[in-house]
Amino acid sequence: MGTLPFKANYGYKPIISLTLWQVMKTSKTAKERAEILINLYKNLYKTVKLVQERIRKYYNLKKSKGLDLKEGDKV
Repeated sequence: MGTLPFKANYGYKPIISLTLWQVMKTSKTAKERAEILINLYKNLYKTVKLVQERIRKYYNLKKSKGLDLKEGDKV
């Protein structure tokens, strides 16, 4: 299992409980900012997943399959 970069740096998992229903009673500006933050978080999450997949693919290509020894080779 991987670990969140935030948790690795700060030692705890951030609690992101920003939902639009919590912001309904506040001003229009606050609602717009909340929507922007939610969209930024979703985009960041997708980007991190994409980077993780590419790093995993690169690592698997570069990972050694073992020594190229044949029967009778001196070790």
